[in-house]
Amino acid sequence: MSLAGKSALVTGGGSGIGASAALRLAVEGCRLAIVDIRKGDAERIAALITARGGRAVAIAGDVSLEADNERFFDEAESALGGLDLAFLNAGAIQNYGPFDRMSIAEFDRMIAINLRGPYLGLRQAHRRLRLGGAAVVTASAAALTGFSDAAGYTAAKHGVVGLVRAAAREFASRGLRVNAICPGPVATPMIGAEQQDSVQDPSQLGTPAYRGELSPQMVAETALFLLSPAAAAINGQAQLVDAALLSAFPPAPEDQ
Repeated sequence: MSLAGKSALVTGGGSGIGASAALRLAVEGCRLAIVDIRKGDAERIAALITARGGRAVAIAGDVSLEADNERFFDEAESALGGLDLAFLNAGAIQNYGPFDRMSIAEFDRMIAINLRGPYLGLRQAHRRLRLGGAAVVTASAAALTGFSDAAGYTAAKHGVVGLVRAAAREFASRGLRVNAICPGPVATPMIGAEQQDSVQDPSQLGTPAYRGELSPQMVAETALFLLSPAAAAINGQAQLVDAALLSAFPPAPEDQ
């Protein structure tokens, strides 16, 4: 995918999709800045990369804070000699419950992390990525349909797709691209799955069941494609990665 020698920043890179993306980017020859609100998690993934001969730096940061976004982009640029790619993956767990019982504080938290965070990150990426660079933001299948029991999360993720589409022109004006990925159910620590600190050759991933659960690496592979020159003609788009979850309604009886 012609990613060798590139420098990439990954938020939420200490676990789940972000960790898989960081590990795969390292395999492809990228230098990494791994950002996570839990610095210990970022340090663990960075150590795995450096132990295998790669180059990675771990940075603590809260994506919902403007000052933190500016700081961790500064630190990444300084450590890696500039930035080509940004995978803005960090997000908050979706809390389930009836629409009218969600607290205002919880709604504000969903917006702060899942929408304000990507906006702040994209502002920095637009200003700093080198010519030919790309940014990818993790949205959700909830960005393209309503999750009735996760109204705040759904609203924020819908906003992410709108943000990416609106930003595409300005990114293009600087020779950059921006896209979103919209995963369906993924086996990550955010939903209680065990963290996987390894990746495999993409040809060995297999195919998930229809409307089935995805591995973090399956989603990460799509992010890598969108970050790569192979996706040069793709800008301002939202790519579903959902094993056909939203492909048809109603689902087959055994899936209901």
